[in-house]
Amino acid sequence: MVKVKVTITDDRFVVDYTGTAKTCRGPINAPLSALKSTAKFAYKAVVSPHGDANEGFFAPLEVIVPEDTVFNPKRPAPISTYWESDSYAGDVIWKALADVMPDRITAGHFLSVCGTIVSGIDDRTGEWFFSVEPNAGGWGAGKGKDGESGLVCSGDGETYVLSIEVAETRYPMIVDQFALNIVDGGHGQWRGGFGLVKDYRITNSQAFVTASFGRNRFPPWGLAGGMDGTPNLVEVRTLDGKADRRGRFSNEVLHGGDVVRFITGMGGGYGDPKKRDPQAVLNDVLDGYVTRETAERVYGVAITGEPPQIDEERTRELRRG
Repeated sequence: MVKVKVTITDDRFVVDYTGTAKTCRGPINAPLSALKSTAKFAYKAVVSPHGDANEGFFAPLEVIVPEDTVFNPKRPAPISTYWESDSYAGDVIWKALADVMPDRITAGHFLSVCGTIVSGIDDRTGEWFFSVEPNAGGWGAGKGKDGESGLVCSGDGETYVLSIEVAETRYPMIVDQFALNIVDGGHGQWRGGFGLVKDYRITNSQAFVTASFGRNRFPPWGLAGGMDGTPNLVEVRTLDGKADRRGRFSNEVLHGGDVVRFITGMGGGYGDPKKRDPQAVLNDVLDGYVTRETAERVYGVAITGEPPQIDEERTRELRRG
């Protein structure tokens, strides 16, 4: 459990994580230094996202973290994937402030680094190969703007998503799909951004896959009447037709022809979907982002004809109802 209390006075911005879970046995504990860095970027995003920053800028910020917790663990606690829990430290600050300053906060985003490792001994060379990368996803909408699609999560600006050409040239796998994850979620007056879906088909006799996808159970939160986004998932599809979806696993054995699908979530929506500009809804239909049925059921916008156009009378009836 991650718990935070944010107290703002004339000259202080206090973030108190008292009540957060104790030190964990698994490698998701975050060092205190990482926690403080996360609190700083969450603070800056609220106070002055585009302004310069130095140590004095952060002087009002006070971070309280009890010892022997997941954010201030006792040695020798494992911390190798600390970022997966640490990312929640910033998310809960924004969530705590969302109702009192909705103009400055965006809805929840996919949050996780969604780190993956595909490895094995390359049949072509007899040498080990390692493909290590994050996965970009959907960010939450804010007042006056839809969420960003296919963007790395907060705190993950220093790693790179592998290009298709590099993946297929260096490693024994084919990218069957790399596309927006068009799903039913993140609706609002301003829509959440889309995650991504990427399929790696193994061309080697054997490969090992490790994945750590956070936010795989609880989706990004909507704000001000917007709907929640969708979770992050990994799907393994084997040649025998079986498909298994999970959030985290280590050294899953795949064989030639098997496919691992990385799915990142959609950001949360902002505001009542039925207040979305009907033209924006029509544009989403034209772009294939929402169906006509969703436009009518969720947004109260009736789309008819070919090419699609807004049925204004029916739309008024739907929104009055």
